[in-house]
Amino acid sequence: MAVTLDTAVRRDLARAALSLAARMPWNTVTLAKLADESARPLTEFYGASLGEAVDCVEEAFDRAVADNVAALDPAQSVRDRLFDLIMKRFEAMEPHRIAVIAMEYGVDRDPILLAAAHQRHVRCARWVLAVAGLEADGMTGQARAQGLGVIIGQARAAWRGDNAGDFAKTMASLDKNLRRAEEMFGRWAGFEAKKADDATPA
Repeated sequence: MAVTLDTAVRRDLARAALSLAARMPWNTVTLAKLADESARPLTEFYGASLGEAVDCVEEAFDRAVADNVAALDPAQSVRDRLFDLIMKRFEAMEPHRIAVIAMEYGVDRDPILLAAAHQRHVRCARWVLAVAGLEADGMTGQARAQGLGVIIGQARAAWRGDNAGDFAKTMASLDKNLRRAEEMFGRWAGFEAKKADDATPA
């Protein structure tokens, strides 16, 4: 039976994970060290794992996507809106570049954690789609999330190769792949607004 950690514990677990990953190889981190770093008793992390710690970190970055969402320009194209929202996530990750890359290096060396990475990208994609005002449920929404998850994963690989504070490769990857999706799938992928006359039954 899965154990659900409360919001405060998940927040502190994420902070502890980022702090330790910046100072030591991720494969040397343990739950006991995470508990010490967060100044919480180990019992509060019952049911957690290093994979759960990575999830907590990723959730924190996902939430940054919705920061200042009211400032989004409704006149933007869907592609531009998705681009801006995803870049907010990379901007949230950037101050923790050393820790994030260290954690990813540890994940890359663990087949189980590596397999879970795509699902984290899909989860992020579902949230980005929801914040952008696009359907993220049902068969169409699931397909969109899967496709956008791949695009996010490719942009993340590019981000790892960027110089600190320089998003050139990240933005180039994201822009190229969003444009490709727009050209290939158009309205089906949510890139074109539905016209009023399209909604009228024949």
